[in-house]
Amino acid sequence: MKKIIITLAALSLSACQSNVTPLQQSQMPAPLLAPSAAQGAQILPAASSTAPQRAALQNTVRSSQRASLSTGNTATPSDASAPATRDIQTPAPKMQLTDNYSTATLLAGLQMSATEADAQALAQKYNLGIENYLPQIRTVVFNTQGQNVPELLQKLAQEPVLEYVESDQVATQKPEREDAFEEGFQTVSNNPVSDSYFSQQYGLSQLRVTEAWTLSKGEDMIVAVIDTGTAFNHPDLGKNMVPGFDAFSNKTGKTGGDVSSLHHLMSSYKHGSHVAGIIAAETDNGRGIAGVAPAAKIMPISIFPSFSGWLKNLLKPADDVDQTIISILANGIIWAVDNGADVINMSLAVHQQSTTLERAVQYALDANVSVIVAAGNQRHQGNTRNELAAIDGVIAVGAVDKNAEVTFFSNSGDYLSVAGPGMDVLSTAPSFLGMNNYIKMTGTSMAAPHIAGVAALIKSKYGEAATPAFIKERLESTAIDKGEPGWDELYGHGLVDAYRALGGE
Repeated sequence: MKKIIITLAALSLSACQSNVTPLQQSQMPAPLLAPSAAQGAQILPAASSTAPQRAALQNTVRSSQRASLSTGNTATPSDASAPATRDIQTPAPKMQLTDNYSTATLLAGLQMSATEADAQALAQKYNLGIENYLPQIRTVVFNTQGQNVPELLQKLAQEPVLEYVESDQVATQKPEREDAFEEGFQTVSNNPVSDSYFSQQYGLSQLRVTEAWTLSKGEDMIVAVIDTGTAFNHPDLGKNMVPGFDAFSNKTGKTGGDVSSLHHLMSSYKHGSHVAGIIAAETDNGRGIAGVAPAAKIMPISIFPSFSGWLKNLLKPADDVDQTIISILANGIIWAVDNGADVINMSLAVHQQSTTLERAVQYALDANVSVIVAAGNQRHQGNTRNELAAIDGVIAVGAVDKNAEVTFFSNSGDYLSVAGPGMDVLSTAPSFLGMNNYIKMTGTSMAAPHIAGVAALIKSKYGEAATPAFIKERLESTAIDKGEPGWDELYGHGLVDAYRALGGE
């Protein structure tokens, strides 16, 4: 079996200096099977008035189409007709077989003229199951039923009802560098807020966030954190959370765990909790840290399984807890859009192109949702391109240190937009019995949420007129130029200046 890497973009510095190497064939875990939509996830209404009838309409469409299209076994077409005959001018579907892929599922994009019956007929013709259907981007997730993926792709590439077919890339999260933080009362009397560790947050002053608060604090904004889930009752996060979505298990509600439980201690929620705190930790509450957009809300969307989820299926290898697939990530993006997100943060890396992801991201941008992505942490290890960050319209974020100098690991490339703080960043973390609520992490995973928070500040001030293109232009045109004059591959347009981005001087 072949497989791929989508990594959490936060860097494991200690690991990368010693034992982080590309996955070898012998290290490859068993393929994942995405949960069937037939499990019937309940779709929540829009969590905010910022997405009025959009969520209700999209959810109605999605629920009805999934219910009629998704099956756990081979699909049966609603009528006996075979897929439509190809028109002479209809091009053959685009086909992509990535170097690394899941053997359990593959992705197929329908032509505009294709129908549900066409997809069902294909499933019957090739003995495929329908694992999920994403009508918003006209994409079907087929269950291969154990068949050979390359051979299936070759066959499906001849079907005129399809626009593209591609393998479903396996995504892997790896631990990022983290450092213990000795907690204790550290409030400095001249701090602008009462948060105990505010003076430890160099990123807020580096981006001029406190000045920006005089213009906006992110009121009425929802930022979706598509990650590992979040500690929903963390003392510095709980009040700033809205219901989210577990895209891996197809469940709505709280996508995280009770921070006092053993389950949460042994889960992978640390990364998502850290990202969430950077964006919107409660501020001026006499404890912990301050978020960049303290009046915004976090919508946690989990795309990775929890440790407890792995325990329910002991036939899976232990490292399955660190895996997801493209189809689940795309599902998470779509759910965020349909349920009221204003900004999406993805501290992830995808190392090969995916038409499905491109469609999902474009769906978000078309719905006036800004998409922020970590640039990646491999400049010192071959500078592997992050294709998720390189999608048109995305704001790709590199990392700088306390001195506003680019870090050695921050990816460079023609897709880089701006830079933000990403070295030794203090933020929230799951705890056990109330201990270790805060840790320091390093990576572009930490830089991206700083900028996602600023994006929320901008949209809160300018309203719906603040399109993704507008927000991207404000961030880039007001950034502090670093490195070579003008745009360059290390800093992009420079270090973000939140105050200037909101119209300050």
